Amino acid sequence: MEEQKKKSLLERIDKKELFFVLLIFLLAFGVRGHLMRYDLPFGFDPYFHARVAGYVAETFTIPQYDWLGYYQLENPDMPKTGAFFWFFTAILYKIFTLGAAFNKELWTNFVKFFPAFFGALISVSMYFLGKEMYGKKAGIVMALFAAIVPAFVYRTMAGTFEEDSLGFLWMVVGLIFFVRAAKPLRFDKPAIINSLVAAVFFAVMAWTWEMFLLIPYIMLAYMGLTGAVMWFRNEDKEKIFSLAKVFVLTMVVFSALTIAFIGIGWLDRFTGYITQYAPISPENIERATTRNTSTVLGLTVGEENTGRQFWGEKYNALIIFPFLALLLIPYRVFRSRQDHLSFIIFFWVLLTMFMAWGKLKFTYTLGLPIAAAAGIVFSEVLVFLGNRTQFEKKTVGIALAFMVLIGLGAASIFVTTKVPNIELNTGWKETLYWLKDSTPTDSKLFNWWDQGHWLTYVAERGTITDNRNLSGEANSAYGLFVIAEDEEEAYSIVKEFGSDYVILGADIVEKLGSIGLYAYNTPNGLDPRVQRLDRSGIIFECNRNADQLSGQVTYQCGGNNFSEAQMLSFPTTYLNAPNQVIDQRNLGFVYRSKDNSLLVVLNPVGNKSMAARLWFNDPNIKHFEEVFYSKQVKVFKVVD
Repeated sequence: MEEQKKKSLLERIDKKELFFVLLIFLLAFGVRGHLMRYDLPFGFDPYFHARVAGYVAETFTIPQYDWLGYYQLENPDMPKTGAFFWFFTAILYKIFTLGAAFNKELWTNFVKFFPAFFGALISVSMYFLGKEMYGKKAGIVMALFAAIVPAFVYRTMAGTFEEDSLGFLWMVVGLIFFVRAAKPLRFDKPAIINSLVAAVFFAVMAWTWEMFLLIPYIMLAYMGLTGAVMWFRNEDKEKIFSLAKVFVLTMVVFSALTIAFIGIGWLDRFTGYITQYAPISPENIERATTRNTSTVLGLTVGEENTGRQFWGEKYNALIIFPFLALLLIPYRVFRSRQDHLSFIIFFWVLLTMFMAWGKLKFTYTLGLPIAAAAGIVFSEVLVFLGNRTQFEKKTVGIALAFMVLIGLGAASIFVTTKVPNIELNTGWKETLYWLKDSTPTDSKLFNWWDQGHWLTYVAERGTITDNRNLSGEANSAYGLFVIAEDEEEAYSIVKEFGSDYVILGADIVEKLGSIGLYAYNTPNGLDPRVQRLDRSGIIFECNRNADQLSGQVTYQCGGNNFSEAQMLSFPTTYLNAPNQVIDQRNLGFVYRSKDNSLLVVLNPVGNKSMAARLWFNDPNIKHFEEVFYSKQVKVFKVVD
């Protein structure tokens, strides 16, 4: 009897479906897993999440205070969001390692692995969503494009260890159960169970990632338009009410659980975004089409840029699918009285297209809707082909295969060209390891926010600021320090923070104008204090070339070529007087790095800055002693 049960269970498994699901998982993971070849994770924010989730994996608690970030603040709190992600990944780590003791090197490997693993799971879940809505073939198409669309690959590549790598899993799974509840148009026991399961998964997304706000927007728009269409077509009122009951039950339970998980404040954000962004007004049109320049972060942080100019890189030819879907879905719904679900995809596509147009950081959200749109387009094409000739069917099949190849090629190029910043040959990696091995464990670093998460995770040393930018005072202090022309003024700033070491990247000397915005806490680039710093320096990376026949050595620095003698003639130590004529009216200061890898050109304002004086070892400096140098990074010990 037991053998018969096992046999019947095995017989119920669709082996062909299982095979395709496995292939999709391997494809999605393979595309994303390329970056596991590097020692450390991708980006910056993943290092913060890796650090906190590492605490959880080691102690199974989240520290109440962040003792490494913002050490100058009294008991800086940990963020309120991210707890589920940290615990979830820590539990997975314990499961995969069979409960072994925490090992940071092993943990770092899991930090690289998890995002690619989650991305592959989400791609597989798109298959089941497509299967529930339109059938297995559409599901395969959805999953294939989810596996390869670059915009979605980006936030789920190996090493992008953030909530966004996991968050969409709960949304897609929730949609699968909602579709199961809504499709029969009956409010019975299976519908109630599926509605409740959908609500739980939606709420888990809310516990994981703030992008969960997509769910209520999409679902409200979907129910409003679908209900109106059904009413207009005089469909059975019992069916309309059944769908409405499924919707209400799902959203009420979702809202209640979300309040329990993250508090009631999310309702204010939800309604606030509607009242702020929904009206069609000149202000909103400008907000959607231009970069936010009203804050320093909006003006200087790359991801705050508008997104439309990056669509080619993020979506390539696949961007045709959402446009086609927006046309086909209304046609499909009005053609078929049985389709009560496609407006979910319609509003998912429409909302995220709007978001991706206005902000670079939101281009990721359109990745999965592109995959969903591809499934709908394919489903409609199958209907259109119907009794068409074999030639027409083969032509469409070839076109689909061609689009898959385009997406696969774009994803491969996209991933292989994304080298983790920390792995670039700039000296940061070596600096971080030196700090960890060669400074006291309680050392306090005076740093710029760019590499704050690297310093706390890899070097394990305290910082005054990091990529969260929680302290405008710290950002301003570092800015005022590097643009200061008086050492005593600069020294007093560092001492106010109780810092032991100053971290200085070579790039600081060429972005003094940008740093001036932080220093004076103003987004006004026309502020005279900022304008004087603009274009105060420029850095050229230099490549050494040796002729194989003559042995003659030359250096190419940007568009400039120098003989070895010319290159060596440029000083590596601080100059008080200009050594080059920049143009007919202006004199400048030209330096080379000690290893000849950089050529630095400064105007008088840039040359007077503490950034330049420290980098080029002004002999008059007495409070800052260079203790480490690697390529484009230096560490200075603060000396009383």
